[in-house]
Amino acid sequence: MAAADIDRLVSFEEAHYDQYDYYNLKEYPCHAGGKGRSKKEIELNTNRHIPAGHERKIAEKLQNSEIKRKRTKSATS
Repeated sequence: MAAADIDRLVSFEEAHYDQYDYYNLKEYPCHAGGKGRSKKEIELNTNRHIPAGHERKIAEKLQNSEIKRKRTKSATS
C-alpha cells in the first residue's frame, strides 16, 4: 500500500467509524479457532515460545529417572 492509500484509509476510518466500530475491530473474535473468545482472550491464553527450550520435559525426565533409581535400589535390598 502506498502512503496515500493509508492516509485515505485513516481519513475514512475517522469519518465513518465510531467507538463501537473500533471496539468490534479490537474485541470481536477473529476466526473460528477462537470459539467465542475475544482477540484479547486469545492473546492471553496462547502457547508461547520458551527460549530456554523444553524445561518441563527435561525436569520430568530427571524426576522419573530418580524415582526409577530409588525403586531399583529398594528392590535389590
